[in-house]
Amino acid sequence: MDMDNVNRPAINIWTFFALAALDIAVNAAAGPAAVATAAHVNGSPLTARAMQIGALAGVTKSGVLAFVEFAGFAGLPTPAWILLVLVASGFGICVLVTAEVSNLVLGETPSALLIAAVVAAIPLAGECIGLYESAGGLYGSKPQTQLCIMGFDALGGYVFARMAHNGGYDICPYNVAAAAGAVYGVITGFFHVILGCMAGFTFYESTNGHYEIRNVFGTARGYNPNWNNNIGV
Repeated sequence: MDMDNVNRPAINIWTFFALAALDIAVNAAAGPAAVATAAHVNGSPLTARAMQIGALAGVTKSGVLAFVEFAGFAGLPTPAWILLVLVASGFGICVLVTAEVSNLVLGETPSALLIAAVVAAIPLAGECIGLYESAGGLYGSKPQTQLCIMGFDALGGYVFARMAHNGGYDICPYNVAAAAGAVYGVITGFFHVILGCMAGFTFYESTNGHYEIRNVFGTARGYNPNWNNNIGV
């Protein structure tokens, strides 16, 4: 079966809203879980304020990604779209969340922490794989990608703590940051793995090149010019 000229099912706007709400909820839970893990590994007391900040950071990360993906439905001009993509990139998300948390905790945003966020964004880039991709909207199901991201989240936490230390800010021991990142990655990654696996159950029908392909998230129809390549195979 030649699938090179076949469009993948795209999620519709209502499915997107439902998935976005779920993703925000998952990230809102992952943030406090990461904070609780850090407190446990570090042997420090866990406060309600720290949990709230963790939840807010998770909601911010997921909310920005959801907003940018939603804007994609509107067909924005190219300059505006490029700006939004930069904001929702790994670098943009890390800098934004770091600035938010720094202002809440320190009352300022030290440049050293922003630099640490930029460097940590390199292994954390996979965290910015959005719902559209996870649900198979653009590239199909890739749950294995999310499994790798779980490990990179731990690395991102370590890198951030290390770079912050180099900049004069000992936010926490390296192993604590890595543990918090790992927990966050497992919770959010597991959700996206489920989406990817669900999108992987795809049904394909074709009649003389006119095809219909569907999964639980949507349906795509079109014409495959190479439909007869597999005749007799």
